[in-house]
Amino acid sequence: MAAKCPGSDIEITIKTCPKCGGEVELFSGESRAKCPECGHVVWREVASCIEWCPGARQCFRHVFEAEKKGGDEGPQK
Repeated sequence: MAAKCPGSDIEITIKTCPKCGGEVELFSGESRAKCPECGHVVWREVASCIEWCPGARQCFRHVFEAEKKGGDEGPQK
């Protein structure tokens, strides 16, 4: 869930703590935040460049080749 902070351009994303189930607020620009309930660090989900970059096949050729061969080193999603 994402909300907008009234009076500013800051967006707030609410994540659920995987450890205790508490709500963790991540403000735009933050990559992580501590759960106010248990202190566990919750990370923002960020797409890896391997998923969106047109040059990924060149940079990660070994990963794609291993995936073709049936290896378990393929891109993780």
